[in-house]
Amino acid sequence: MVEKSKIQPIEFLWLGLYGFAGFSLELILGMVVGLFQKEGLSISMNGALTAVLWFGAAYLLARYANNKFGFDLFEIRKTPESKALLLIVGLVLLIIAVSTFGFGGFKPIVEFNGDLQQSVPAFIFRNIYYLAETGLIVVTVAFGQAFFERQFSLSEKFPTGGLFLALTWGLMHFLLQGFVGGLYTIFFSLAAGCIFVLCKKDIRWAYLFVAIAFIL
Repeated sequence: MVEKSKIQPIEFLWLGLYGFAGFSLELILGMVVGLFQKEGLSISMNGALTAVLWFGAAYLLARYANNKFGFDLFEIRKTPESKALLLIVGLVLLIIAVSTFGFGGFKPIVEFNGDLQQSVPAFIFRNIYYLAETGLIVVTVAFGQAFFERQFSLSEKFPTGGLFLALTWGLMHFLLQGFVGGLYTIFFSLAAGCIFVLCKKDIRWAYLFVAIAFIL
């Protein structure tokens, strides 16, 4: 393990970029499957396999950061204060409201009646998929936050992890989902960064609230 005093901020930048790269595992999965079958995977199977890859990537990055740098993502921190909890709930509700407006209805219901074709298994695996994606989101935010704080001596209260996510995962969605999709993802990234900071950088609390906002 590298001594904490000797850890360079760029190490956390690389970890954050690895987290961002982890999102591409779904694309790689699709390319590999495409080599063997033209019709591709079902929604349920794609959700299940992608979730395994994303959960695996998030876990490996967290384990590496702890073993190599003593940076424990799962370190128990203080429970968010009452005022912070109110702000967090407000952010979650704001995200849900924006998502509902963008989807033209409550997201889970719209998806269930839409591309999921009212399939209960597909609905379950879609939400497992979202839970796995949330794992990569909060891990990437945590590493981005660590990089900016150490590199620029910024306050812990400034959600730089969300900014990092917006500049990577967020900007990528302009290519994947167009202008509106990219704009929403930028907004979500910044909101997720705020939630992470308000949760005192406790990844357990941050994961819970970001997952609720992401799924709903």
